[in-house]
Amino acid sequence: MSVIQVNNLSVAYGDKPVLRGLSFAVESGEAVLIQGPSGCGKSTLLHAVCGLIPGSIPAEISGRVLLSGRDVRDLTVAERACEIGIVFQNPDTQLFCDTVEDEIAFGLENLCLPREVIGERIGEVLALTRLERLRFASPKELSGGQKQLVVLAAVLALDPKILLLDEALSQLDETGKAALTERLHDLRRKGRTLLMVDHDGALSSVATRTVDWEKEWL
Repeated sequence: MSVIQVNNLSVAYGDKPVLRGLSFAVESGEAVLIQGPSGCGKSTLLHAVCGLIPGSIPAEISGRVLLSGRDVRDLTVAERACEIGIVFQNPDTQLFCDTVEDEIAFGLENLCLPREVIGERIGEVLALTRLERLRFASPKELSGGQKQLVVLAAVLALDPKILLLDEALSQLDETGKAALTERLHDLRRKGRTLLMVDHDGALSSVATRTVDWEKEWL
């Protein structure tokens, strides 16, 4: 069974159609890159896949998105958080706590996990993202690349089966890009399912398969 199954998906904001009848599947352990020009609808696609559309972002939607065989619209917020996580283009939109540790703990606490489990997961993702020395630092004081790694750590702490990346390298300098790309290679080698979008092929080295938006969906 595909972990992501998109069937005839269309999305419109009011009278402005953005996606028209898209269908594709992602298998467990794949790292799929969807590459296309800015403004073509890549972010809208990821928002629909993870349930932000229509759950949090108003839009007209038809077709279906299935995560491990279940319609994403039938999942609770907690179920979606454990099934799929997303890293946005601008890390500042996902950071709001006083310390890196608090950022990672926030989602876990909202799932009402035992304190010892929360502590274990924080330690695990700090090690995975190599952020141990920044555990008690303020995210506001970090570089762009470090902020993006904190967001990644916070998402991974929820242990989602699927990770979405929306132009995650676009605002980083070369050092930040290298650090995040290396972590994504680690995740791919560990069998994590990745669905990534970008406009310039920056994540092509991570991908096991690339979809060209203009050739396949325009």
